[in-house]
Amino acid sequence: MSKNSRFPISLLSLAMLAASAFADSVTLKTGERIEGTIASETPAEITLNIQISAGIIDQRTVKTADVAKVDRVAPDETAYRLIMKLQPGKSSLQPGQYDALLSTLEAFNTQYPASSHAGEVHAALLAFQAEKKRVDAGEVKLDGLWLSPAEVQKQRVQIGGALAFNAMKTANSAGDPIGALNAFATIEKNFPGAKVMPDAIELARQILTALKPGTERAVQTEKIKNIEREKGFADASPQDRIELTAAFARDQAKADAALAAATAANLWPPFATTSEKCLTAILAKIQSEGPRLNALSVAPMRESLKLAEKAQTEFTNKNFASATETLKEVARLWPANEIGIRLQAQITDAKNPPKPDPKVSPAPTAAVPPATAPATPAPVPATATPAPVVPAPPAAATPAPAPAPAAASAVPDDDETPKPAAPEPPRPFFRTLGGAITIVIALAVLLGVMNIVNKIRARSKETEE
Repeated sequence: MSKNSRFPISLLSLAMLAASAFADSVTLKTGERIEGTIASETPAEITLNIQISAGIIDQRTVKTADVAKVDRVAPDETAYRLIMKLQPGKSSLQPGQYDALLSTLEAFNTQYPASSHAGEVHAALLAFQAEKKRVDAGEVKLDGLWLSPAEVQKQRVQIGGALAFNAMKTANSAGDPIGALNAFATIEKNFPGAKVMPDAIELARQILTALKPGTERAVQTEKIKNIEREKGFADASPQDRIELTAAFARDQAKADAALAAATAANLWPPFATTSEKCLTAILAKIQSEGPRLNALSVAPMRESLKLAEKAQTEFTNKNFASATETLKEVARLWPANEIGIRLQAQITDAKNPPKPDPKVSPAPTAAVPPATAPATPAPVPATATPAPVVPAPPAAATPAPAPAPAAASAVPDDDETPKPAAPEPPRPFFRTLGGAITIVIALAVLLGVMNIVNKIRARSKETEE
């Protein structure tokens, strides 16, 4: 599994959503209590971010004159509640996801060293650092079990699919349906044959069913707020109108940029409650994705997975013929079933083991001396047909590289006396270094002499003329 693979989901954003229950509160003079996070505050009004339903965060602005009491959470407490859920889970993350988590935890202890939560945050930091070290080495933690790099490579599709499905379920539980659907898009794109696919399809259907009415309500709310916003712009002073209009334009530009980035990456549009364009884009995607997901048949996938388990058992029992027949049905029900595809490759390899390369000779073993042999050969004890002892060459006293395979033919038979190698015949003079140099010098001298003779002859001719 590639290390650069990433899930479109942030644990930090999930922690922020989970922390929404711990919020500031504003009590009005009427007795109404509003809980949320204070987003901005001026002498005239207070604006709070309020999570009104799963995945939908609304804003409410109240006039300061109507406020009886404001209860604020201490800065370090607010910061801690945003990261208190950041703990290593049953499954590891992608390599690139750890850096953001570690930076967030380190930043808390740097900014609030005296916080009562500093020890807990430091413990989480050490745990993530230890986990990141193992992930960087190629290991993967899946449902609490660490898998070796070799096993990860073998099971990369199943592991990747399981991790993405865990991210999908986590996002959905944290009230982030868009993050959950983007995790599902990762499963479909990168791990289409993973065994989690049937469960992921059913969960995606449930998310879409709940997301549609929530988005439609958000669109209606934004239309009402837009009318109120326009009225507020008209009632504001010229200077305030300029500032309010500029702030709203910046928010819209940010939402438009996020929408463009999601569209380019083929991801779901962001759930921006202040952007009618983003909300409308979500409804349009639901309109197309809903029928597509409903058309996917999950039952054949589940049956294919069951038969793949049966084929695995048959393969383990070396019943290759039966396993092959079972895998035909596995592929017919669900062609993308990665377990069946991988098992078919294993059967093929088992039935057709690789043949030894005829060009590679096996290493000699008949004449390998015993491990307890002395460094210098001892006299051979007398036998019925004694053979003369040949002393080892001097170089044998020190370890030497293993002989090449071709040297196997030089090993004597048990009944053959080793014979010294024939001396190498002397090279011809002209093939030696000294001979070559001598010949070159002689040619140079000869050419020089001939050049002098030619010059003398030319001068003699000129004198006679």
